[in-house]
Amino acid sequence: MRRMTETPRNRIQNPLPPASCLRSLTGIKSGKPLRLGVLSNPLSGGNHKGFQIIHDVLAGYPEIHHLTATTPPEMVAAIDAFSQKKIDILAVNGGDGTVHAILTVLFRRPEPRPVLALLRSGTASMICRDVGLPGSRRQGLNSLLDWVCNGHGNPRLVERPVLKVQAGDNREPLYGMFFGAAGICQGIEFCLTRIHTRGVGGQLAAGITLARFLLAAARGKNDTLFPVSFTIALDNDPPVQRDFSLILVTSLERLFLGLRPYWRTGPQPLYYTALNAHPAHMLHAVPSLLRGRKNRFTLPEYGYETRNIEEAELFFTGRFTLDGELYATDSQSERLIVTEGGTASFLVIKP
Repeated sequence: MRRMTETPRNRIQNPLPPASCLRSLTGIKSGKPLRLGVLSNPLSGGNHKGFQIIHDVLAGYPEIHHLTATTPPEMVAAIDAFSQKKIDILAVNGGDGTVHAILTVLFRRPEPRPVLALLRSGTASMICRDVGLPGSRRQGLNSLLDWVCNGHGNPRLVERPVLKVQAGDNREPLYGMFFGAAGICQGIEFCLTRIHTRGVGGQLAAGITLARFLLAAARGKNDTLFPVSFTIALDNDPPVQRDFSLILVTSLERLFLGLRPYWRTGPQPLYYTALNAHPAHMLHAVPSLLRGRKNRFTLPEYGYETRNIEEAELFFTGRFTLDGELYATDSQSERLIVTEGGTASFLVIKP
């Protein structure tokens, strides 16, 4: 792909083209110049290995607002600066944790919110692989700039419900795209301490971790996969108390490695999947479950449940994750609620 920073004619002139090219996608008034901002986390997995790539691409576009942030206060300051400049599109140069931090800042505030354009700049970049710009960081940013400046490419707006996670009554809510507990948190900890430390990252690391934990579940080895006791109430159902190996709630249509361990069962916006402590018929159930295909073994009576929900109320002691970031509940008596917190708009551009 030709680098757009090589010739002055690719620089932004107006400073951006009229919003008529996004009118049908975002509802921005026709004739209003689009404003583009880029928010980078230099410590994200991909950026940590080559942050200079982004500077090289943006060097030819002095009109683009580019800010860096690595901590929550810095994220707040950056979003404040972009809000003052009234940007329409925010390109996120970071991983899943960066997306989670930005969503939390944006959805703790009233609308309007910018359209998000995600670059594949993290270790796993699971959210970007579902609703982000395709290709590498350089390819994604170049395609975004080429469309914004020259009108090249096929833009599409993808909307997804955003999870709102309220842990206790005295904490501010968190926002993200993927909630996990029990074995998912144990898998993240294993990946961080046993896989990443050996130089293995990305989807390969996630695949190795998944294989290890599925094997442990099939063998019923609690020394590798530790079930966690939960009390859970879904929507208007009465609460149930049970030990679970895995719980997830998400609005993503696919996870790492293209996995989709759920299928639509109703109009509710969120996918919920849970595995009991000792699910039966794993060799028959799990391959279908991971591909999002229901069969006669992926049933609650065998320890598998997947359905669409509006809200999950959970009581448990231990860790949970939101987009790869780990948090902890204070006690078994602390209520954690996962529900829809709004809708985010993501810009996807195909060649």
